[in-house]
Amino acid sequence: MAEPLFHRITPRAIRVWQWGNSIGNLFYFIIPAGYALFFGLDDFHFWMVILLAAIFLLTWILSIVWIPYLSWKNWRYAVDEKEIDLKRGVFVKTRTLIPLSRVQHVDTRQGPLLRWYGLSSVTISTAATTHEIPALDTVIADRVRRQISTYARLAEDDV
Repeated sequence: MAEPLFHRITPRAIRVWQWGNSIGNLFYFIIPAGYALFFGLDDFHFWMVILLAAIFLLTWILSIVWIPYLSWKNWRYAVDEKEIDLKRGVFVKTRTLIPLSRVQHVDTRQGPLLRWYGLSSVTISTAATTHEIPALDTVIADRVRRQISTYARLAEDDV
């Protein structure tokens, strides 16, 4: 059986994920502040707060600079008449095959960051769970949603 034609998501997804990670991971800096409030700032605890802050700063920077690029680089999707194939993962690679006969409904979603960059996500619901193709151009997301819906109706008629 031939390998399906995989598509990449748009490179603008990197920017969206960078903004999302930069805002979402800011709460980690509460941990060193809470530690300082709880234990005080004598010599030992001062250095522990500095160490924790440095670790969280490094993690925060990596989640903004490196992780979004790697996520984008590894995200692939393919839609054909029989199934939807999703490949993703930075450290743990995941490949998901969704039979079109199992698809219950397909939606497009757009949060504020995605809307700002002209992107949408396609969510595919089955009886068991919901899958997502993130950060597609809005026009492409609508096209993919219609394509999946059409193929799912055809697969339902075959069953």
